[in-house]
Amino acid sequence: MRHVYYAAAIFLLVVGSASAQSSSVQPTYAPDSSQSTVQQAEKPDAEARLDALERKLEQLENRVNAALPASGVAAAGPTADRLEALHNKLQLLEKSAVLEGPTTTAGRNTFSITSPDKTFRLRIGGHLQLDSKTFADNGGHLLTDAFNIRRARPIFEGSLGKYVDFRFMPDFGNGQSLVYDAYADLKIEPYLVVRGGKFKTPLGLEVLQNDADRTFIENGLPSDLLPNRDEGFQLYGNIVHRLNYQVAVVNGAPDGANIDGATHDGKDVVGRVFATPFAPSESRLLKGLGFGVAASSGQQNEGAVLPTFKSSAGQAVFFAYGTKTVAAFADGRRVTYTPQLYYYAGPFGLMAEYADSNQRVAATINGSTISHDIDNHAWQVAGSWVLTGEQKSYKSLVPRKGLESADNPGIGAWELVARYTELNVDQTAFAAGFADPTKSARAARAWTAGINWYMNYFTKLQFEYDQTHFEQGAVAGNRPTEKAFDVRMQIAF
Repeated sequence: MRHVYYAAAIFLLVVGSASAQSSSVQPTYAPDSSQSTVQQAEKPDAEARLDALERKLEQLENRVNAALPASGVAAAGPTADRLEALHNKLQLLEKSAVLEGPTTTAGRNTFSITSPDKTFRLRIGGHLQLDSKTFADNGGHLLTDAFNIRRARPIFEGSLGKYVDFRFMPDFGNGQSLVYDAYADLKIEPYLVVRGGKFKTPLGLEVLQNDADRTFIENGLPSDLLPNRDEGFQLYGNIVHRLNYQVAVVNGAPDGANIDGATHDGKDVVGRVFATPFAPSESRLLKGLGFGVAASSGQQNEGAVLPTFKSSAGQAVFFAYGTKTVAAFADGRRVTYTPQLYYYAGPFGLMAEYADSNQRVAATINGSTISHDIDNHAWQVAGSWVLTGEQKSYKSLVPRKGLESADNPGIGAWELVARYTELNVDQTAFAAGFADPTKSARAARAWTAGINWYMNYFTKLQFEYDQTHFEQGAVAGNRPTEKAFDVRMQIAF
């Protein structure tokens, strides 16, 4: 910063000298002896000023430890040449002062530090979500009304040079401490990036969406059949803004789970392609269309954990393998596939996906070990409409006029949302004795309606009513219907 002050002082001295010289020398219309006498008197004065400026510049250069090349200012010569050399050296000094330090940014979507050449960058962000859940009749006394810090995630991400990016995101929500993201990307080309570490398993469309960008408070039921986060390596890229692909080898997390480390020897191979064929076009009706399919396959050996399935709103377990007398376990290959699509046009948004998980499950019953392929499936259709007219997309909605606008405040953005989702458990799980029908439901079917208020770029309030019906899952008849009123306050940056 000291260099900037020096450069500014020199610049003012140069301007002052030029101004003084300009005001003292009058235009010449015809040569005469009086004008010649004036010019001869002014020339020594200009030379003296120029000598003084050169000395000051030399002193400043010494004070910055001679950081610039050797002086281009000559001790003698024509005044115009010396002024030109002085000007050039001043520019070099100013440039040196500007490039010395990093750039610190605090803006709408970033708190970051960036190197002068833009190749090194650290961004600090975070998600904070406070939920309120209220249940009618307490879901048959199975659920508790509560406030809950659903997510509390500091985010550290950035670039380490031209080719390496990184992201680290722990989570302190739900009364526990977990690492959710911890990976590095080697950026060879936009269509060829290698990722290693812990990251989202590239399967579900809603799971892959940024947690802070989701339209609904909780995921739909297909997410129960898709692993959340896992550890391994992934190859991914984008081809001319029309096709995204992901191929990964991971430990093989249970459906719906986020794991640290492997619990068995088997590994999952995961692949996904997602096309946005009209994204680069100008067509407003088609550019928001995206569709694709993902699949995974892997061996679930001894030690692999079988999944449990949770309701979307209450996050209460409604299905689990095993009974009082039988312990079920994974015993073979698991295959999952999920077709998916979204469509956004102006204020309208639509997301739909289907998930099918086929897993070999075994249990020892009456001294004999039996095994079966258990095929569970789920699907959802979710829609939204932005009442205030903003553009809806796969990423978070940005209000045109947020509450924080001092000169032109607005009401933020308002959005109506609705969803239907269901999950069906393979009847073989009950017929073979792998699950208890008096405790685990055969199916869950839920609908949700709500309204979202995007107060500004950082803050969102969500209000939802969710009702989930179950098939069986109780000693007599069906598990009680889950009726929940959910509120979320979110801050994300």
